[in-house]
Amino acid sequence: MNPYIDIIGRKYPGVWVSTQGDTYGDLVVESGSLILPDQTTLDAAILQDVKDTMTALILTERWRRTSTGGYKVGSSWFHSDDTSRIQQLGLVMMGAGMPAGIMWKTMSGAFVPMTPTLAGQIFQAAAASDMAVFTVAEQKKAAMLASATPETYSYLTGWPLIYGE
Repeated sequence: MNPYIDIIGRKYPGVWVSTQGDTYGDLVVESGSLILPDQTTLDAAILQDVKDTMTALILTERWRRTSTGGYKVGSSWFHSDDTSRIQQLGLVMMGAGMPAGIMWKTMSGAFVPMTPTLAGQIFQAAAASDMAVFTVAEQKKAAMLASATPETYSYLTGWPLIYGE
């Protein structure tokens, strides 16, 4: 498949082309504007499209790890979805006024006694996890953007551990 067909169709709607092969020289203008963008312009657009796609994949992985990966305190993993974060923040805000006897469900399904100290540790673990995941995502994005072959950049390795890994 000629890599120029897709980018021309998306970025240059007034140009209709067909192809007899896989190179720029194989493109044939069929109708619409008879001005075909030059190869350098199209190559740059294709590269930018690849970088945009890879950036989106990195950000999606960052979101997945932040919102579903949990964070570890001691030997327990705690949920990191938005609802859990709000509940955990509420526990921190209660502080010493937290009712006694609260049992908190962990990601493994086990229950642990919730205390003001544990609530604070969960809050700290959440902040540390968020910062670590964000930092790795930024490093991966920079490395991918600097790569000569961003389409082959391995963005799924090297992240901080999440529950189940």
